[in-house]
Amino acid sequence: MRKTDLSPERRKLLVPVAGHSGACALIPPHTPRVDQLTGLQGIHNEVSRAHKSLANLQTLTEGLPNPNLVTRTADRREAVRSSQIEGTSSGINELLTYEATGSDEGLPPDVRVTLNYVTSLEYGLQLVREHGITSFTRDLVKELHGRLMSGVDYMWTPGEFRDKQNWIGGLKIDRARFVPPPAENVPDCMDDLISMLRYLPAEEDQIEIAIVVRMAVIQAQFETIHPFFDGNGRVGRILLPLMLAAEGYPPVYLAGYLKDNQREYYDALAGVQLQGKWAEWIRFFAIGVDAAVQESISTALGLEAILRKWKEIVAGLGLRRQSVLYKFPELMLGTPVLTAHKAKDVLGISFPSASAALALLEEKGIVVQLEKQQRYRTFYARDVIELLNRPAGTAGSQ
Repeated sequence: MRKTDLSPERRKLLVPVAGHSGACALIPPHTPRVDQLTGLQGIHNEVSRAHKSLANLQTLTEGLPNPNLVTRTADRREAVRSSQIEGTSSGINELLTYEATGSDEGLPPDVRVTLNYVTSLEYGLQLVREHGITSFTRDLVKELHGRLMSGVDYMWTPGEFRDKQNWIGGLKIDRARFVPPPAENVPDCMDDLISMLRYLPAEEDQIEIAIVVRMAVIQAQFETIHPFFDGNGRVGRILLPLMLAAEGYPPVYLAGYLKDNQREYYDALAGVQLQGKWAEWIRFFAIGVDAAVQESISTALGLEAILRKWKEIVAGLGLRRQSVLYKFPELMLGTPVLTAHKAKDVLGISFPSASAALALLEEKGIVVQLEKQQRYRTFYARDVIELLNRPAGTAGSQ
């Protein structure tokens, strides 16, 4: 991180790094409020469009008969994409197979950390839906990290802020792309960030900070603080749907957009970190929210169409209404990779009943048996998997 890369204002925030002669770290300024964010008038259209999209998604979700099933599958796709930004190789198929079987036989070794992402995300969503913005505390951020890094190859203590200096990019600190604040400054920096997560407009505020702007600020500020040795990008991205859920919006997931625009993502983020270019970053982020919402809408409508088709197929079999088979379409929508043992446990039915139902669903083309799994007879709903595997930039195509 060369001093010449920093704006004059940011250079004033540099401090020496103990034990690294000549190296400097940057203590970020306090999380900016709206009157400190210059140039926002020029990005009004992008921010406004993102908010209109969020409102449209909220209306659509409220009208869906199965919003939780849609969210469940979207959670897992986000876990895959967000983890892949950090270099993992597990795809949606591998994640769902691991979740269904509990076995990583024949799967990438990083599938565990991808499932941890799901666990961390779902824990946070449940908490903020129950308690709103008061859920945002230091302890919550640490808990999200602890669940993310649990049981994986992590040489530090999961769920604890770093106690040493770290840096981003480069094997040595003097070659780093960015050097976040010293460890002793992390708690105070995080407390300031938490205050923005718990934001409520004051009576004297002339302008309320829009949720999209706050999300952009939190994402950049969290990355700038870099409070953990590893997992910062993923924890920062988990906080975004939590912010939306805390205010009653459906969760929206940006990892697909960020992954597809990774170079621009890193450049815009560096612009904030090194030079305080908030308007450029917020514009990029707001466009991403709009794109992510369009994909969410397309996915939700696609999943509902699949569910209707499956229900029609099952209804056409002429079975008694008490048949367990009627329970499988919704189960497969939210759990598109399944074993008979898993179906037995979730639905509270016998193993023979679950096996017979899956065999009939396979005969009707709703599920396909996964041949690679040797220990378990594993079935996957091809229509759902294909929808979830669709590239992020193809919203609207069915």
